[in-house]
Amino acid sequence: MRCSIRVTIAALGASVLPALNACSKSPAAPTPPLELSGTWSGIYGPSGSGTALRMKWEATQTGDIVAGIVTLVKPVVGVQAKGAMTGRLDGDRLALTYFGPSDSIPGFSQCEIGGQGTTAATSSRISGQLQLTFQGCAGTGLEPPESNLITLTK
Repeated sequence: MRCSIRVTIAALGASVLPALNACSKSPAAPTPPLELSGTWSGIYGPSGSGTALRMKWEATQTGDIVAGIVTLVKPVVGVQAKGAMTGRLDGDRLALTYFGPSDSIPGFSQCEIGGQGTTAATSSRISGQLQLTFQGCAGTGLEPPESNLITLTK
């Protein structure tokens, strides 16, 4: 009898120890969400191309939503367009939607700018693609750049 008790205890101990060991390891701490509130500045389009637009975004974040006013400027002509940009943050991915309504450019009441894109984000840099369309903007100096690249830094 004594021998069988030892075998049972030994067998029980061998099966319980790995389970107890696994339970004692704490899971990795979740990565804190990015904080993207603040002033972002950069360019929309290829740098040095002559077609790039300067971009400034005053962003506020609530949970996974980042939103604020964007100012687009064509440096050569100094024309400004203002619109709203909203992003949904998923890890380090930021899906963007931009809309600049008609009459956002003084003297050009028919110009609308809008579109969507996907970017990668860190707490100090946003970069990726933003596909904007420019409708009724002839004569403003604002036109689509040579590429849809967006690069913003905080």
